[in-house]
Amino acid sequence: MREVKGGGRIGLEFEGMARLGRIRHVFSTRDREGGGNLALSRGDLESALAERAFWSDWIGVSERAWVVGGAAHGNQIAVVAQGDCGLGATEPDTAIPGTDGLLTTQADVPLFLPVADCAAVLLYAGGESPGLGLVHAGWRGLASNVLAAAVDELCRLTNCSPQEIFAGISPCIGPANFEVGDDVRSAAPENRQILMGSAWHVDLAGWAFEQLSDSGLSSELIECSGLDTVEREDLFFSHRRDGESAGRNGLLAVLA
Repeated sequence: MREVKGGGRIGLEFEGMARLGRIRHVFSTRDREGGGNLALSRGDLESALAERAFWSDWIGVSERAWVVGGAAHGNQIAVVAQGDCGLGATEPDTAIPGTDGLLTTQADVPLFLPVADCAAVLLYAGGESPGLGLVHAGWRGLASNVLAAAVDELCRLTNCSPQEIFAGISPCIGPANFEVGDDVRSAAPENRQILMGSAWHVDLAGWAFEQLSDSGLSSELIECSGLDTVEREDLFFSHRRDGESAGRNGLLAVLA
């Protein structure tokens, strides 16, 4: 990912998809004082709404038009359209429940996904009928093949092949900080399990990359940020580092 600066803040974007000029997107970061939470259900509601307004201006959408999914760490995918704009935008109770993936084929429908150590995956299918997707990819979602489900549905919606899809994997917890128990280890692919000393760790971003590749995406069209949310306290919130009180960064994207 590359840094884009504006308004005294840093936004991150996937270089390959930014060059396409067909979508506008940003992965948010914290402000200089450590604020910048985007989740309406955590902390000061007014501050979170102000943050949403800031990043909406960044990519040129209305903060009242956001479509937000209520992540359930599963593999449920929702296809949304203009009529869904505003769900979860200003009130957390209106977010689409039980949904870990949002897809749309309509322009000007801004999709948003909050995360704090899990990966947010951006999908884009071009061609005559372009489509956009945001997927919440924590270990439980990956274990239930949430990315494979999203790719299948995006291909159906856009009549494209997986080889035509661009993907970006956001900053997430890195393998050095993702020490896991037997439940997580047994769910992860063997080649994404790493023994460090006497403890097992999992490469979450690598697991997401592998699931996308196994779903038919070309490795050349998958971009991984390589940034660890636990290590970069200056940029990101982290549930593993900060506990239950952790705020949320997020990925915001819209078809141009």
